[in-house]
Amino acid sequence: MKRINFPLTLGLLIVVFLMLMNLWPTLFTDKDPLYEETPKYIMVKEDGQWVEKFGYNPMPPNKDNIMGTDDAGRDVYTRLVYGTRNTMTLVFMVALFRMLIAFPLGIAAGMGVKVISWLIKVFNTFFTAVPILIFSYIILNIAYFRNLQMDLAILAFAVVLTALGWAKLAGMIEDATVRVMSEDFIEGEIAIGKTKWHIAFQNVLPHLIPDAVSLFFKELGMAMFLVAQLAVFNVFVGVTREIKALAFKANYGMILEPEWGGTLSRIAVNMRKFDTVYWMTFYPILLFSLAIVGFNLVGEGLRIEFQKRNSRVISYIRKFFSTLSPKLFLSEIKAFRRYYKPVIAKVLVVVMIVLYFVIPWHPSAYQFDTENALHHLDTLLDPAYMGRVSGTEGGYQAGEYIKSTLIDLGYQLEDVTIPYTEEKDGKMRPKDLTPVFVSEGQITAKLSDGSEKVFELNKDFGLVSVGRDVFDNLVDQTFVYSGLATTSEKISAEGIAIDESSQIIPIGSEFPYLNDYNAKPLSYYKASNQFNLRYQVEFFMGFGRDQWSFGTQVFNTTTIIPFGELYDLLAAGSLEMTLSLQMPERPVHDGRNIIAYLPGKGKTIEDPGETIIIGASYDGLYSGDVDTVYAMDATPAAIALEVARVLANLEEPLEKSVQFIFWDNQAEGRTGSKYTGSGWYHLGILRDIELSMADGFYYIDINYPGYIENDTLDITTLPAQRANGKNYLVGLAMEDRLKEMSVKYHRYHYEYGMTEALSMLRLNALTSMGIGNYGNTPVNMEWDTVAHINEEMMTAMGQLIVDTLTMNPYLMMPASELSDEKEVTP
Repeated sequence: MKRINFPLTLGLLIVVFLMLMNLWPTLFTDKDPLYEETPKYIMVKEDGQWVEKFGYNPMPPNKDNIMGTDDAGRDVYTRLVYGTRNTMTLVFMVALFRMLIAFPLGIAAGMGVKVISWLIKVFNTFFTAVPILIFSYIILNIAYFRNLQMDLAILAFAVVLTALGWAKLAGMIEDATVRVMSEDFIEGEIAIGKTKWHIAFQNVLPHLIPDAVSLFFKELGMAMFLVAQLAVFNVFVGVTREIKALAFKANYGMILEPEWGGTLSRIAVNMRKFDTVYWMTFYPILLFSLAIVGFNLVGEGLRIEFQKRNSRVISYIRKFFSTLSPKLFLSEIKAFRRYYKPVIAKVLVVVMIVLYFVIPWHPSAYQFDTENALHHLDTLLDPAYMGRVSGTEGGYQAGEYIKSTLIDLGYQLEDVTIPYTEEKDGKMRPKDLTPVFVSEGQITAKLSDGSEKVFELNKDFGLVSVGRDVFDNLVDQTFVYSGLATTSEKISAEGIAIDESSQIIPIGSEFPYLNDYNAKPLSYYKASNQFNLRYQVEFFMGFGRDQWSFGTQVFNTTTIIPFGELYDLLAAGSLEMTLSLQMPERPVHDGRNIIAYLPGKGKTIEDPGETIIIGASYDGLYSGDVDTVYAMDATPAAIALEVARVLANLEEPLEKSVQFIFWDNQAEGRTGSKYTGSGWYHLGILRDIELSMADGFYYIDINYPGYIENDTLDITTLPAQRANGKNYLVGLAMEDRLKEMSVKYHRYHYEYGMTEALSMLRLNALTSMGIGNYGNTPVNMEWDTVAHINEEMMTAMGQLIVDTLTMNPYLMMPASELSDEKEVTP
């Protein structure tokens, strides 16, 4: 009767179970590992009875969350299921890298290469005295490793853990090689004249491979154990987010993506209150233990299987290597009639391998045409539009071009008006944060030698804002303000005498955040301990002396950004000056968001169902020079128009409805107001997003492609604010698509490079994502021209959006099928 190999059988069952979770996590859960549960009523079991209790995070195991939630409200069971892929990938890479290094070095050392044998012994002796865990903790705790995205972090961790731990495995392979080399048949091979290379390849290698396979699985177990140990010391792969919102808890770094080590990282804190939060420690440890036992059982089971008397593994391995011999292949070709079957089989295998690397196996279903996008970009940059400044005639005509393009494509349109003026004291005045344009301006500075120096607007300084009092204090259509530009430190250091009638122009380094929360009727400056001075003009020095262009808005004060020589003078000391500005040109049009509808299959505008919203800004800034038009601000609209063309020409409608929103008043620097385009559309401020209250919406925000020197595309996927079981998988599928497109990218999971629109609409989205390099692309500079726009990134962005809408299965599947939670009894 054949004896059952129990270690191998049980180990394989565990490993197969883990591989199923790795490859098909949706078989085990329909929740999103990033979704943060809010406090709610839950059903928990107490004394054998189900009772309803109000739960707050971390919630204990209940009918909805069978393993409870963590501090942030994320489902522990779901994070363990989805974390299997990242953790298994890490330990597999560690074991594989160690084997790739240890196997050849161990064989060489066992066959008499003394230098390598000495090196292995030195490493083993050193790490016997100083545990690998200590070195791993020191190295991997460096901030660089904690800021890497998941795939790069896994690779970096694998390299470090391999470099520190390969020697022990190499020592075991060296010992196994020595045993093989001491066998009698080796002497016979030497006697017939075989070289060491032939002996290693034909005799030693076939005998070592069975041991190596067994050791590989045991190495997986050791790597898994080391990952668990590092987690105890709060070292794990992936990006962390600093938790500061929970005032009743200590601040700590929380891992964003699911990974077993990150789930266990709070063990030191949780063990002190184990009775109340046991699930946050028990279940991760249980899964780590199961994996370690499973890998070791498979390794031991394979060792037992290979050492059986009737085992023919070594014979099969020798035959396999013999089949791969080039000499054998040539001899088979010479006797083709006799060996035509193996020759044809080998040729087909080689051809298939070559084709796999040559032929693109993942073509896009529909092509994004970059030339069309560049045509839209050139049109939007027409000098006649004068920078497409919101509220101007040029901005209005740019919007008309967008509308005519969309109408030609068959979209149904709607304008959402953003009012810029209001009646106050019997006069129509621009509202706070309304964009305005100042055509001329001068600063006349009195220098230390008594002479005067004149500085020009847009050449020597820029305007971030003009004070609302400018519209009250005009003389001959000109605003004039004189004063001393200084700081409280300079007043004290230079012994400047001031009183309550002094006109002070503060010099600051903190950017004046223009938003509704900072709006105030009057601005005061603490010039001394005795009194505060009201001021109407201020300088901001935070951008350095380089020249920038800024959109100007109505706000508390007139805020000036100095460049070049003016910056140097202000940095050197106090400066007497007079500011003279022409009357700001008020908006001749209200702002407007342009909305285009493309109903999904069987849907209408009145009943759109789940909707994908694609947002792109279309307004820009005007430098004051008709020949200087900044390009980057127009790229989102150009990309969106080409995406709109692709979607309008699909053979079959999409399953979900699509809504394009071309944002107005979103130019760089205009944020934080309900009068920006996306602020006007914010559910909690002014205009309800009816879609979010019905079937739900997904939001895709188109950002900047960056300049020609940018070689990385940023994508930002934010945690869902409404339960959607595939939010995390949508992002993973986007990453996979970028890899298939050979696009270098960096994925962020939380508030990196987030536009105002993405910040607003994410609050109620099923899934929200930003595509483009908004966070690291300075705009409205001298190099911000069409010639410097990265066309390859424009192509990558547009194609990624098209492929996400037409090929991403997790986005196109109805959310109702994704988020209906199954009732599971713990």
